[in-house]
Formats: sequence, structure tokens, C-alpha cells
Amino acid sequence: MTLLFQSPHTDMWRLHELDKILDSIEDDIEGAVDRKQVQTEHDFQNLVLRATGKSIVDMKEILTLVACGYPDGALSLSRNLFEQLVILLFFGSKDEGPDFNNYVDDFFIDYDIQRVKALIYECKNCASTNAEELSSLQEELAKAKAKRHSNKSGMYWWSGHSTFADLTENVIKSQPQNAQHLLRVLHLHYKRACMALHASSIGNALRLGTDPNFAGIDTAQTEKGHGLPLWFATTSINFIFGVAFSTLEKDYTMHEDALFSLIAFYREKEFDA
Repeated sequence: MTLLFQSPHTDMWRLHELDKILDSIEDDIEGAVDRKQVQTEHDFQNLVLRATGKSIVDMKEILTLVACGYPDGALSLSRNLFEQLVILLFFGSKDEGPDFNNYVDDFFIDYDIQRVKALIYECKNCASTNAEELSSLQEELAKAKAKRHSNKSGMYWWSGHSTFADLTENVIKSQPQNAQHLLRVLHLHYKRACMALHASSIGNALRLGTDPNFAGIDTAQTEKGHGLPLWFATTSINFIFGVAFSTLEKDYTMHEDALFSLIAFYREKEFDA
């Protein structure tokens, strides 16, 4: 990715440096995928690569928002990276268990279930109802559900948990003691990002980087406040990249060292809000 513009935030937040690291990592992953001739399958390797690809896109969008001076938008997108981190940690905690492949299968089955549910909603509510088409979709949904290994309800049923909060708490408790504190700090920032994203009273009032004593509505770009989303995002994606490189049997050390330098910088600036 090449940032198409120069702004006061680009150098201040070392965005070109982060951009260069991302490009290098993306090139290495692409090269490894080509060498290994990875085929599209519903397996753990593809699960990791899809999560990594989505995370790279999210990170590029975050860079753009920071360059434009909008830290709250960057923080909102950063929650996606934390969600991918939690999901990969979940699979990592199950990789030696007998049900690991069932979890992977259910993760991909969930895609089919959500896709067909959306089509059923569209068929019922957004178009002229076609009874034959609706019946076919309902049959397809029933077949997808019949393949499930878990009978749990909720968005995260494939993990055996109904909500992301339950999944996150279970994942954190499964990690070594020295990792739990960092994960809880990240989870706190995730909650802060959720508040900024939702159209609630507090969501409308919270603005990173603005003067807390200003009683009006400030819609301007801000030079401050970007340390929080950048630290949150780079810390989360660093783990995701580590899993991707391990899955592709590549050494991640060089990229990790480069990214750690920025993580430390953003951590120092985190409370410069």
C-alpha cells in the first residue's frame, strides 16, 4: 500500500514506516502461499489466511483514518483485529484436542448458515416472495445446520459460546498467567471502541484527541488521540501475523522486531489523547 497523500499525521505517527512493514509482511505471506501452492479449502490454514487478509485490509483502513485525523474511526476498526486475535487464540487453545477439526468445520459452516439466512430474509422481505425459491433456501439452511457439531445458539455458536464476551473470557482464562493481563487491557480497549462505534449517548459524546473542556460539538480532525488505536491495532495484528507465519512455516522474527519498535512507540503515546 502507498499512502496517496501527505498529512501532518503521517510523520507524527510514523505511518510510512508502518505501511512499509505491512507491505513487506504481505509480500512474504504471498510468496509463501505461492511456494506452498496453497489451495482453497475449509481447513485451518485457510482460516488463518482469511483472518490475516481481512486484518491487513483493516490495518490499511486504519492507516488512512489516522492520516486523515480521525482516531475514533481508527479505533472502531481496530476492534476487528482484536476479534480475529481472540478467534485465533481460541483455535490455538484447541489445536491438540480431539474436537479441533470439528471447530474448524463449524467455523466455515457458520458462513453458509449466515449467507442462507440473509437470502431467506431478502426473499421474504425485500423482493416478491417466490415460494419455490424460499422453500429451496429453507432446505439449504436445514442441510447446513445438520452438519453442525455444536448445538449452541448465538453468533459464536461454533466455538461453544453464545457471545463474543463469553468467548473472550474463556480464551483469556485459557492463556498463561503472564498473558492474561495484556489480553484484559486489549479487551478494555475493545469495549472502548464499541462505545465509540455505537449510536448511544456516550458514543455521541466520546471523541479522542479533542479538548475535554470544550462543551460544544467538535467535528474537526485531530492531531492527538491516535496512539490508542494504533497501539491496539498493531498489538493485535502482531499476534495474527505470528500465527500466519507459523502456519506457513516461516520465520517471523525480523518483522516482529520491526513491529515491536512501533508498538512501543504507540504505547508511549497511547495516553496522549
